[in-house]
Amino acid sequence: MPQARLQPIDIPVQGMTCASCVGRVERAIAAVPGVAAANVNLAAERAHVELTPEGDAAAVAAAIRKAGYEPLDRQVELKIVGMTCASCVSRVEEALRSVPGVLDAQVNLATERAQVRILGGADASALMAAVAAAGYQAETVDPADGTDLAEREHAAREGEIKALKTSVAIAAAATLPLFLVEMGRHFIPGVHHWLAMSVGEQPWRLASFGLAALVLLGPGRRFFSKGVPTLLRRAPDMNSLVALGASAAFAYSAVATFAPALLPAGADHVYYEAAAVIVTLVLVGRLFEAQAKGRTGEAIKRLMTLQAKTARIVREGQEREVPIAEVVAGDIVVVRPGERLAVDGEVLDGASFVDESMITGEPVPIEKRPGDAVVGGTVNKSGAFRFRATKVGSQTMLAQIVRMVEAAQGSKLPIQALVDKVTGWFVPAVIAAALLTFAAWMILGPSPALAFALVNAVAVLIIACPCA
Repeated sequence: MPQARLQPIDIPVQGMTCASCVGRVERAIAAVPGVAAANVNLAAERAHVELTPEGDAAAVAAAIRKAGYEPLDRQVELKIVGMTCASCVSRVEEALRSVPGVLDAQVNLATERAQVRILGGADASALMAAVAAAGYQAETVDPADGTDLAEREHAAREGEIKALKTSVAIAAAATLPLFLVEMGRHFIPGVHHWLAMSVGEQPWRLASFGLAALVLLGPGRRFFSKGVPTLLRRAPDMNSLVALGASAAFAYSAVATFAPALLPAGADHVYYEAAAVIVTLVLVGRLFEAQAKGRTGEAIKRLMTLQAKTARIVREGQEREVPIAEVVAGDIVVVRPGERLAVDGEVLDGASFVDESMITGEPVPIEKRPGDAVVGGTVNKSGAFRFRATKVGSQTMLAQIVRMVEAAQGSKLPIQALVDKVTGWFVPAVIAAALLTFAAWMILGPSPALAFALVNAVAVLIIACPCA
């Protein structure tokens, strides 16, 4: 398949937490018919996918969801001009659905509106180009459409950080008394005796059960909701390790609390603090990770703020302000003092000085006269001029710089590709090692063998989890 025929799309993916998630998403996408290549970046939370003409963006999104993650999509509303009958509707819908990244398209003849659901990284300007190629005209109804994805990603990330902060606070509040008392009993003389005399062993176990259950069923529920399904699909991830380790410690402790007769003599120990500390530490790690992710996209976000949202163009002898997505090559763009240039072009008439520091780093404004080239994103100073648009949309210099930064963030070193392959085997191998550890201690360990077997098997699961 020639490279020129491949259709690239970028998909924001929510829910990835580690390298094994990256490998799982990449394998899920690669298994979709029509996918030529898939590259997933954990820090940027994006999947770069190259589709052949037979590829289907909706199938890619469905594969990501089936793998347990969430691809971000958005709704775009277009005004369609030139439709006259039902066959026009079908033709426009077919043109829209052929655009890479389009999940669904519904066109209404009476209102002359098209509701298009596209993947987050898809370009809305490509929709209008497809409609134009089908013989109709399209324009965006919402001028803010171009910023919708960035806003949604920012909102989703802020929501994730806020939820994690709440979860960490609840988990820490419930874990701290467990940790302090249990560690005090082991390392501070007299604490064990004081606790037995003032509170009592069984009441403290019941209180510990309640605190640990709060941590696991509240903040820790996210590990079970993601880890258990992947475990049942025989594709365990890091969430599975945390869920197994915490639930094993909690379940054993619950048996020791409510039915100690089921355990061998001397084996009725409780490990509530271990289950709670596991979840709390991993949640703290997830919070740090989410905050770090939020900073990785700041460079691109700052670049995107340099782009003008609208442009003043001359059409049919009149000036009118239109969304930047509607500017086409050849349009005459009017620039007033203090305005940001919308697209790249060539000055036709007028003169001014333009601040091009965002491109060249030179703080002194550059004089522009007829025939000079201007760059979108730069700022006009005192004068006014008109220029002919030569590069628009994804062809502008600013758009190319953004793509280069995104490509740099999304690229992988060869060692990263090796790591992604290793993680596919790592989690199953750890679970197998934990089972083998449990069996070895049960068969060869000292009495009480069950307690030693459980503690060491859980230790293997937890130590192997790098998220902690």
